[in-house]
Amino acid sequence: MNDAAVTPEKEEEVKKHLVFVANPFSGTRKKNNLSEVIEKFLDHTIYTYEVKFTQAPGHATLLASEAANHAAFAVIAVGGDGTINEVAGGLLGTETALGLLPYGSGNGFAYHLGIRRSIQKAFEVINRGHSQWIDTATANGKLFLNVAGLGLDATVAYKTKFKSRRGFLPYFLQTIRESIGFKYMDLRIECPQGFTQGTTSETSDVQCKNWHGSYAMAVIANGSVYGYGFYIAPAAKLSDGLFDVLLVKKVPVFRYVLLATRMLNRSFHQSPIVEYFRTPEIRIEIVHPEYAHLDGEGYPAESSTDYKISKASMRILSYG
Repeated sequence: MNDAAVTPEKEEEVKKHLVFVANPFSGTRKKNNLSEVIEKFLDHTIYTYEVKFTQAPGHATLLASEAANHAAFAVIAVGGDGTINEVAGGLLGTETALGLLPYGSGNGFAYHLGIRRSIQKAFEVINRGHSQWIDTATANGKLFLNVAGLGLDATVAYKTKFKSRRGFLPYFLQTIRESIGFKYMDLRIECPQGFTQGTTSETSDVQCKNWHGSYAMAVIANGSVYGYGFYIAPAAKLSDGLFDVLLVKKVPVFRYVLLATRMLNRSFHQSPIVEYFRTPEIRIEIVHPEYAHLDGEGYPAESSTDYKISKASMRILSYG
């Protein structure tokens, strides 16, 4: 007999460990059968795992940090963009990767990664075990991975989070209500020297300028998708060190409705009512602040916000 043979105990030791962190209240999918789903789809020849449920806002960050301190291979955020954001906060700068199961409502980050709303695709990514470093971003020091912004979309995000119903229909109806009589924002914008302005087909370096104007929305995108397949910044990449910034001009309300089609066909940034450019950082001052959002989570806006990129600051599981 070969004394160096791998015993069952040793085989268990060489498996990679996953921690599934689940928000029991996010999204529209119930999570009471989560363990059964994991047992069905996870490759148990590669991984061991444990499941932990959050108990309060911010708890996911603590659980993720504890998992990283114990050298877990990955922490899988089970929920929507808000849960992913919290889990990411505990993994910044560590070797532990972020994975996800799209149990949320919009699942914007999952759409950007090509997983969309598919649990099966999410496990394909997890079982493949490929990871890559991506950029993360902050707004006045607060973390976001996907999309942040001010204005109409932020107002909708803030008001819908207090609704008992989740999903596309409540969000859509709230958008219609907020569009009627919406108060435009008076914004002052600063960016560093040498930002890149243009579209995906034609870009040019121009001198930075400081300017102000009236806008319905200011979108600062690291990723590309709001959720539900609505591509707000279709050219955005997670590893280029740049934000895609989109400023929606002050126009009659009916023209905003038409922008939904442009999100679906991935041409939003080419609309004549959208100013579009790329920059590694930006400061936006708002005269009468109302609401902002980070990864779809709305909150009261500040009068001045600095948006900054941190290059290659987090590992994520992806198709590669």
